Amino acid sequence: MAEANPEPVPEANPEPVPEEKLNHFLLGPLKLKTTLDNVKRTVFVVIDRNVSTDEETGAVIVGADCTLQVFGYPKSSSNLPRLSHRVKDEYVTQENLLYDLTLKSSTVLSLESYESKNKTPKLALVLPSTIKGVRQEDYIFKAYNTSKPAALIELKTILRDGPFKYMMQVDVFISPDQEIPAGLALINVFSSHLGVVNRHNKAKPVTRYPIFYKQKKRRNTIPCAHIETRPLPLVVTYEELNHFDPLEAGLRFEVANKMHFLRCDHETALEVIQHFERHKYGEAWPPVYFVGGDPDDDLESVPSTDSRSTASEDIHIPVPGQSLDIRPRYEEDAHIYKNEFITRRCETDPKEGFMANIGVFGGKPTVGGDWLLQVFICPLKKSQEEIRKEFANQQREVVCTLRAFQVVRDVSVSISLKQGWSHEGDKMMEVSKEELHSALEGSSQFLHDICLQHEDVTKKRFRGSIIVRQGMEKTLTLNILTDYEQNSDSLPGDDSDACVPTAETPADGKTHSWPLPFSKRKRMCELLDVECIYGNDWRLFAEKIGLDCQKLPVIANSNGSHTENVLTLWKQGHTDKPYDKPTLVEILQEMGRPDVIQDLQLIEPFVKSFMVLTVTDHSIQVGWEPGSPDLTHCNLYINRTARMDVLLCKKYTVKIEEKKFTFRELPPATQHTISIEPLVQLVRGEQKSVWARTRPKESAAVPVEN
Repeated sequence: MAEANPEPVPEANPEPVPEEKLNHFLLGPLKLKTTLDNVKRTVFVVIDRNVSTDEETGAVIVGADCTLQVFGYPKSSSNLPRLSHRVKDEYVTQENLLYDLTLKSSTVLSLESYESKNKTPKLALVLPSTIKGVRQEDYIFKAYNTSKPAALIELKTILRDGPFKYMMQVDVFISPDQEIPAGLALINVFSSHLGVVNRHNKAKPVTRYPIFYKQKKRRNTIPCAHIETRPLPLVVTYEELNHFDPLEAGLRFEVANKMHFLRCDHETALEVIQHFERHKYGEAWPPVYFVGGDPDDDLESVPSTDSRSTASEDIHIPVPGQSLDIRPRYEEDAHIYKNEFITRRCETDPKEGFMANIGVFGGKPTVGGDWLLQVFICPLKKSQEEIRKEFANQQREVVCTLRAFQVVRDVSVSISLKQGWSHEGDKMMEVSKEELHSALEGSSQFLHDICLQHEDVTKKRFRGSIIVRQGMEKTLTLNILTDYEQNSDSLPGDDSDACVPTAETPADGKTHSWPLPFSKRKRMCELLDVECIYGNDWRLFAEKIGLDCQKLPVIANSNGSHTENVLTLWKQGHTDKPYDKPTLVEILQEMGRPDVIQDLQLIEPFVKSFMVLTVTDHSIQVGWEPGSPDLTHCNLYINRTARMDVLLCKKYTVKIEEKKFTFRELPPATQHTISIEPLVQLVRGEQKSVWARTRPKESAAVPVEN
C-alpha cells in the first residue's frame, strides 16, 4: 500500500509574498460630463502609474503621479457597452481619445465622491485649467448604472492611492464679505498646497455648526464696503500662507495680506491646523495634542497639571512661537451679538459682556505719504464731545464717527484695502474680552494704530473699511472714504462757511430729480441734528452715504443744520450712493432710526391679500398675507354696510404675524364692511376692504370659497 503524501511542513520564517499592485488599468463604461463642453458621454478610462518594490522589505510602492486617458466608444451603435460591461482593447485608439490628463499630487485640486438624486455614485475630479480665463476643469464621472458601480469605485481607489493619497478634505462654509464667494465649499489640504473649491454635493453637510449659525438671516444686516469677489478655487502654497489659527466655530488663514474665514466645527479646525503646521514647518513640528501616555518629546516643555488630571485627558503642549491659540468654548445659551440695531437698544449690561464705543481718528492724508489711523475704543459713558477735544489737541479729526457696540467675546480688528495702498505689519489686531475690559476700566480707552502707505500716487480716492469681529461674527464695519486731492475748501482750518455746499451742479454732470419735500426735509434735520450717545445721528448718516471723512469736521464747525449740509452734498453727487428714496430708507434702517422713517413716511406698508375665511350667524373670520417685510401690526375696522356710520365703526389692533382674526357677537343676516390698515410701527399703509354677510340664525358654519 502506497504511503500517503506527507503534509508540507511550513517554514519557520517564510518570505513575505509581495503585494500585487498593477500599473495599468482599463475601466469602464462610465458616464462623463465636463465643464469644458457640458456634454454627457459614455466613456472608459485608461490609467497608468509607476509601481516599484522596496528591495529591503519587498513592499510595493505606488507612485504619487499617474496618467489618466479618457476614451469615447466608437460611433457605431453596435459597439456601445452591453449588459456585460466589458471594454475591449481594440477601442483604445487615438481616434477615440477625448482627454489625456497628467495627475500630479502638487497640482490637483479636489476629488469628491457623492451620489446623484437617484443614488447613483458620482466622482468629481477637479484640476487646474490651462485655458485662459478658465480657473478650473471639472470632470464628473458617474456609474453607468446603479447595479454595477465597480468601475467608478475602482477609479476612486486608484486615485486615492496615487495623487490624492495624502489629501485631507473638510466641508466648510465660507463667511461672507470676503474676496471669495460665501457659501458651502470644500477645503482640501495636500502636502504642497491647499485649495478651497466649490462643493459638487448639493446635500446638506453633516458638519454641526454652533446653534447661533443656524438662525435665519435677518432682514436688517450691517452693510460693509464693496468687495470684488473672484470665483473659486483658491489655491495657496504653504510659502504663501502667512498666518493661520483655529476659531471657536472654524478657522482662518491669511494670504497676501487678506484674511479668509471658514466655518466648521472646532475639532475639525484643530485637525486642519495640525496639517497646516506639519506641511509648512516639516515633520519635526510638534503636534498640538497628545492623548495618554508620555509623549516622545521632552516633558520639560509641558506645564505641570493638576493632580486631578488623568492620563486620558487631552493636554496642550505650548510651543514657543506657535500661532495656535486654543480658547475655551462658550456655552450655547451665552449672549451672541446680533446686529447694530439691537445693540443700540440695549441700555443694560448684556449677559457676559459690556457696552463700549468705537471710532476711528486720524490726521489729514497726503499724496504719497503715510496716513496714521487710530482705532479708538472707550466706555459708553464717556462724552463724545470730550473725546473729540482730546484728539483735536493731537491734531486728529474724526474719520469714522463713534458708535456703540456690545462686547461679548474676544475682539479682532482688521482692515481691508484697495490697490494703491498698503499696510505694514499685521492687518489684524486681537484683544481678549478681559484685556479690553480691564483697559477700559483702567485708562478709560484702548487704541490701535494703523499706518497706511500711499504707494500709487495716481490713485487719489481712498476706499477702505475696518471690520470688527467677535469670533467669526462680523460686528461692525467702519467705512473710510476720502480724497487725497488737495482741496482748500475742505480743510478743517479754513473758514467754515467756505465749505457749506451750494446748489451748483457737480463737476461730473450728475443731476438728481428726486424731491424731498421741504416739510419732510426740515423734520429730518430736526431729528438727525441732535447728537446722541449711540452715534446714529447726522455723522453716521454722512458716513453711510459715502461722504468724504475730511468734510465731517468742516460741516461740524459750519453754521446752520448739519443734516441739511450733508443732504445738499449728497444731492450734488459728492458721494457714491444714489440720491433716491430707496437708498435713504435703506440707510436709515441701517442706522437704526425708524423714528425718522415714521415721521417722514418714507415707506408705504401693504398686505398681499385680505379675504374672508369663515362666516357664521354671529361671527366673521378674516385672514391676510403680509406684504411689506417690516410690518409689525395692523388695524382692523368693521362697520355695518347699510349705515357706514363712523361712530359705530369698531377698531382692533392685531399683530401682523397672527394672519387671522375673528369678529364675534355680530347680528345675524347682516352685511358688514371690513377693512385692514397695515402698520410699520407708526407708519400707516393703504387700506383694503372686503364685504361679508353673517348667516341667518341656526345656520351651520360654512367655509367661504375665495
